Amino acid sequence: MINNNTKKNIIKKSKLDPYINISKNNKNKPNKFNLMILIYPSISFFFFGIGVLSTSIYINKHNVLSAESYKIQNDENEYIPVIEDVTIRSPLNGIKLDEIEYEKVIKHIPHAVLISNNESARVEQYGLNYADIIYEAQVEGGITRFMAIFWSKQDGYIIKPVRSVRKYFLDWAVEYGNVPVTFTGFATTDNYETNSLGFYKEQNIRTTYFNWPFKWDEECVSKLPRMHCKRVHPEDLYLIFDQKEWTFDKWQGYLNNNEWTFKEELEENGYTDCNEFKYDFAGDNAWSTRWVYNKDTNLYEKHDPIDAHLDMNNKQVIQASTVIIQKIVRIYTNDSSNRVIYKTVGTGDAFIIRDGKRIDATWKKDCYTCRTIFYSKQSSDIIALKPGLIWIAAQPADKEINWY
Repeated sequence: MINNNTKKNIIKKSKLDPYINISKNNKNKPNKFNLMILIYPSISFFFFGIGVLSTSIYINKHNVLSAESYKIQNDENEYIPVIEDVTIRSPLNGIKLDEIEYEKVIKHIPHAVLISNNESARVEQYGLNYADIIYEAQVEGGITRFMAIFWSKQDGYIIKPVRSVRKYFLDWAVEYGNVPVTFTGFATTDNYETNSLGFYKEQNIRTTYFNWPFKWDEECVSKLPRMHCKRVHPEDLYLIFDQKEWTFDKWQGYLNNNEWTFKEELEENGYTDCNEFKYDFAGDNAWSTRWVYNKDTNLYEKHDPIDAHLDMNNKQVIQASTVIIQKIVRIYTNDSSNRVIYKTVGTGDAFIIRDGKRIDATWKKDCYTCRTIFYSKQSSDIIALKPGLIWIAAQPADKEINWY
């Protein structure tokens, strides 16, 4: 139960918090309106009831709160929701946060980090199991790279090895509002589809690159190429966010009514069993990925392609609640750097894998800043994802998937 002091805090934060709806329809109304409410109590109760109903519809629609809410009127004549026994669902990956967890993570906004997946760097790979969402895509030479988005876990781990960004990773990052992106470099080219520096400027993307928050891991440098040895601590990134005042009042994510939806349990609908599957990006090589369903945990475990893929923070296998294979048109530029283009805007086939089942789907992204939405081919409905780590593999459309 929330005490009165906590209620006041929630009211104050609700002005900055995109997950709690605030109605300002009654701000600065003339005294005549207030007098009418006093004279006609039945009318005021009627509109009061409509307000409560509207808030309830908003909450249910966005699948954010699992508690009843009601409105009170503050000193500015604004009707503010007051939440009892709050449980808030993260719009990133659908996990539920209790009051204490929410008060902790709301201090910082989500952020994305580019992480190397060079085969020789995996012994120095940290942070993937602590992310909310991970994108996996090919870079040059058939090698894959990850963009991990962090929010719900904010301390107690390091992120490593941090690498440079590609333009298509920024295409996905801008879907989440102007979240900060951390990387070690970007390309300037004459091709709009590969010019990551140009896209950064066009979209005014927030980045920590110019503040250079990285630390060199000297033990790593003694054994591996230096490019594998740059690490970053979330706490160092938060200091930069605070210095630049990158807070929730300036973060416009999830306000375009294109959020994903989430459900803990998958309704049986004739979906195909999916206990193991494998995909690649540029042939069967060290960057092929195999996922195995663990019935005991109801999660999928990642392998590359034979050995378990571990997060070296805790040496635990990477586990995802939902794996999405998004089939995307890939184009080789054949330039001097052998760059790759992903056609991230458009539509195509996809597969949503969760709870030991495979859902055949279609993905759609209408513009660079639009959210990629996944629809069931069977029902045409938006597919509800399983709360937890969401792994999105941007597999080239011409490559095969092996289902076991």
